[in-house]
Amino acid sequence: MNPLRNAMVLSALCIGKLYAQETVTQDSLSLATKYLDEVVVLDSRLPLKRSQSGKTIVRIDQKQIERFNGRNLAELLDTQAGISVLGNRSITGQNLRMAIRGSNNYQVLILVDGVRVADPSRIDNDFDLNFLSLDQIDSIEILKGGASTLYGSAAAAAVINITTKKIVGKSQLNLGLYTGTEVAQNAKYDAFTYLSNNINYAAASEKLQYKVGLSSLRTNGMSAVANGTEVDPFFRYNINAQLGNKGEKFSWTVLASKAKIENDYDNVFPVEDAEFSGTSDLESFSFNSSFAYAKGEVALNAGLQNTERDYRDNFPTNYSAKNSSLEVVNRLKFSDRLYSIQGFLFQEGSYEGATATRQNDLFANVVYVTEGGFNLNTGARLSNHQTYGSHFTYSLNPSYTLPLKQAQVKLLGSISTAFIAPSLFQLYDTYSGNADLAPEETQSIELGAVFELDDANASLVYFQRKEDPKIVYDFTTYAYANAPSDVVFQGVEFSYANQVYDVVDLRLNYTFTELKEGDLLRLPKHSLNAQLGIPLSASEGLNAVFTHRGERQAVDTSLLDAYNIVDLSYAKTFGEGNLTARFWVSNLFDAEYVEIANFTTKGRNFRLGLNYNF
Repeated sequence: MNPLRNAMVLSALCIGKLYAQETVTQDSLSLATKYLDEVVVLDSRLPLKRSQSGKTIVRIDQKQIERFNGRNLAELLDTQAGISVLGNRSITGQNLRMAIRGSNNYQVLILVDGVRVADPSRIDNDFDLNFLSLDQIDSIEILKGGASTLYGSAAAAAVINITTKKIVGKSQLNLGLYTGTEVAQNAKYDAFTYLSNNINYAAASEKLQYKVGLSSLRTNGMSAVANGTEVDPFFRYNINAQLGNKGEKFSWTVLASKAKIENDYDNVFPVEDAEFSGTSDLESFSFNSSFAYAKGEVALNAGLQNTERDYRDNFPTNYSAKNSSLEVVNRLKFSDRLYSIQGFLFQEGSYEGATATRQNDLFANVVYVTEGGFNLNTGARLSNHQTYGSHFTYSLNPSYTLPLKQAQVKLLGSISTAFIAPSLFQLYDTYSGNADLAPEETQSIELGAVFELDDANASLVYFQRKEDPKIVYDFTTYAYANAPSDVVFQGVEFSYANQVYDVVDLRLNYTFTELKEGDLLRLPKHSLNAQLGIPLSASEGLNAVFTHRGERQAVDTSLLDAYNIVDLSYAKTFGEGNLTARFWVSNLFDAEYVEIANFTTKGRNFRLGLNYNF
C-alpha cells in the first residue's frame, strides 16, 4: 500500500475513534479544549493559544523529561514526530545528525533559553548536543517547518528551543545518580560502564534569584567501530550558574556555563580500531532581559559561545571558535486581535584559520486573530550577509479553528522561504573547502489539520521542502559543492495522544519522508514511535517506548535493514514524592541492527538511578 495512503488510513481510524465516543460531561468538555487552549510561543514569539497557532508545535514538558532520566537528550528527541537523531543509539559522543523533514544540522536552529548556540568551526556551523545534560532541562519546544523570518537563517527546517530549569521562588536542592551498562550488541555484562550524577541548587531572596548546577557523565563499555576490540571511553562534565531578577516591568537573567568532553574515537578511513582521542571545551554566556510597557514589551537577548576542540589522530587538528549574537525584539499589542513584533539580529562567527563572517537581520511579523476562528501569522526578514549581500525571506501561515459539538478541528497551511550561507568550514577548510560555494535557498510548504476531543488529540500534516542549490559533499572531488539540481523532500507526519481511561498516557507518531528524486542517505522513509505510560499505583508506574525505523540507504548505497526497538522503565516514588527510583532496560529484546554502517550499535543495557528533590 502507498505510504501516504497508510498515513491517511491511520489518521482516519484514530479520528473515527474520537468521533465515535459518546456524549461527554461538562467536566470532560473542559478537558476537550485543554490542548488547543495551551499557550505556545515558539511559532509567533507571542503568547498565543494553540487554537490561534498555525503550526503543530511539539512541547516536551518536565513530566516527559523526567521519564527519560538515565537517558540522554538525543534519545528523547528521537521519539518525537518528524525527528530522526542519527547516532543516538551509537556510542556516547557520536556525531549526531538532526534530521527533520530531510534536513541536515545546519538547517535546524538550536536555542538555549531563547539564544542561538553554534560552533562556527563545525562542518554545519551547528551545536553539539552532546554538551547538554538532560537534568538541566526544564522543557523543550520544537517548531517544524521553515521559520527563518522569525529566527534567522539556521531555522530553515526547524527550531528547537531548550529551556533550562529556572528558579521558582524558593530554595530547591536536586540530586541525581544513575549507574548501569553501556555495551554493544552481544557483549558481556562484566562491569558498570555507565555512571552519571548531578546536583542542582536554587534559591531566591526578595530581589535576586540564583541557581548553580554540576553534572557529569562517564561511559567505558563500547568501541566506536563495529567489531572493535578497543573500548573508547567518554567523559563529560557541566558547570552552570544563573542569576536573575523578575520585576513588575523589568526582568533580567544572566546565565554562564562551562562544559568539557573527553573521548576516544577510531579511524574512519579505513574503518578500524585506533588510539585516537579528543577534547572539546565549551564556555557559554547569555543575557536575557525584558521591559514591559503599556502596549507591549521590549526584549534583549545576547549570547556568546567559545569552543576549543583538539583532535589527536593521524592528522592532529585544533579549532578555536567563537559565536556571538545580539537580538532586540519589540512585541506590540495593537488590540485583542492584532499583534506585531519587530526586531534586529546581529550574528558573528569565527574560528582560527577562517575569515570571520557577520550577518545583520531586520524582521517584522504580524498576527491577526478573529472571533470566528480564522487566524493569520505572516512576516518578512531582510538579511544582510557580509559576503553574500542582501536576501529577502517571507512567511505566510493562515489557520482556521472550527468548533464542533464535541470536538475542535484546526486547519492550517503555510509557505515560507529561507536563506542559508555556507559554513566557514565548507568555505575555508584546507582539505574540503570551496570558496566558490553559493548560498542555499529553501522553500517550505505545509498543509494539515489538528483534531481534539475529550482528552485525546490527533494531527496530520503534509510537508514539502525544496532546497536550491543544496550544499553537498562531492565524493569525486572530495570537497563541498552545490548540487546540480533542486532537491525536494516531501512527506507526512501523524501524531496521536490520548489519556486512556484518564489514566494511561498513550503517545503515537508516524512519519513518512521521501526524496522526490534520488535517495535518502541514512534516513528512513518510515518512522514510528509509541510511548505508553502505565500507572501501577499512586507511587509507581511503567513507561514503554517502541521505535521502528524502516530501511535506510548507507553512503555506499547498500541498504540497512529496518529494525524495531523496545525500551522499558519502571519508576517508584517514596515518602512524599521527594525520592524517585527508576530502572531502565533499553533494547529490551536485544534486537540486532545497524544504525550507522560500520559503527557500533548499543545492545540491551540496564540503568538504575535515584533522584532526590528537597
